[in-house]
Amino acid sequence: MKTLLTVILLLFPLVLSAGTIEGRVVSADQAMSGVVVSAYETLDFSSEPISRSEPSDGEGSFRIELPTGSYALFGWDSAGANFAFCGRNPVPLGDETIWAGLQSVPVDIAETLTYDDEYSAAIEGQVLHDGLPVAGAYVHLYLDVAEDLKGLGYRLSLPTGDDGYFRFDGLPESNYFLVARFRQNGQRVGPVQEGDLFGVYSGNPLTARAGTVQQVKLRTVAKLKDAAESETFSSAHGPVLKGVILNREGHGVADIHAFAYVDRVIGHKRPAAISSQTTDDGRFVINLPEPGTYYVGAREAYGDSPAPDELFGMYEESADHGLTLAEGQVMDGIRIVVEPIALFLDQ
Repeated sequence: MKTLLTVILLLFPLVLSAGTIEGRVVSADQAMSGVVVSAYETLDFSSEPISRSEPSDGEGSFRIELPTGSYALFGWDSAGANFAFCGRNPVPLGDETIWAGLQSVPVDIAETLTYDDEYSAAIEGQVLHDGLPVAGAYVHLYLDVAEDLKGLGYRLSLPTGDDGYFRFDGLPESNYFLVARFRQNGQRVGPVQEGDLFGVYSGNPLTARAGTVQQVKLRTVAKLKDAAESETFSSAHGPVLKGVILNREGHGVADIHAFAYVDRVIGHKRPAAISSQTTDDGRFVINLPEPGTYYVGAREAYGDSPAPDELFGMYEESADHGLTLAEGQVMDGIRIVVEPIALFLDQ
């Protein structure tokens, strides 16, 4: 009987659940043909990809079939002169066909100069968009891709000036992942919204060696309107929270973020997930990374402590603001009331 079962498994191997990613590669709204899109387990594209597409066609279209999971999508043309990345990285994939567009920028090679400190390194350069300097952008240095290149990272630059210049001094010799972000609302951290600029350095990870300065160009693209309804800081694909954010009068509040933390004491920690800004009627959706208990609230901004007069509120239907969700559960009807934060001073 055991031998017969072995023969059956060899003749009819287990079929893993699979899905398809279709999309288009563009450069400044122009289709990019001949780009091979690769799917990676993480945002470290120096590793070996899980799979590669055929070169994109004359319309920039590509197609890649993958097992269900979560993938970071990057692409290069045959000459290695252009680098494309997906603004949704990493992209969760079920047993379905989904759409994921990539935007392309020119590849730039870092220039190595001498640094005046033989025991540490420096990284400097320009943040560019369509070849022009970007003022008010922030550059993040990450030591690894464990959190999908989100959050503050290891080091955060000062905002760039009119020349788009940034610099990091006194760096330990290491490999660094560089990401540039410009938010129209001026915030240092938080989800990148439609119309904001962001860029992933085409040479990640960049090696900074003691006694040298690495000069780079960080090219950005504009965040496009996306079907994704929330930003999840995990590559997993889990339960969903839906609800409405209201003011004290019971009216829906637009342009507010709902968030979910895994720690009851929120403090300055990053949320596990945060929604896109609420619609005009205050509706929100949060895609959670995995089953479990989450502590839920809402606020206008993201990052740092809530400021005076900022709209803020917590889920109040449980004493600790927590909700517990099971695998695949969709919990709807969540209500959060926000009001301006008052600053109390000693009289």
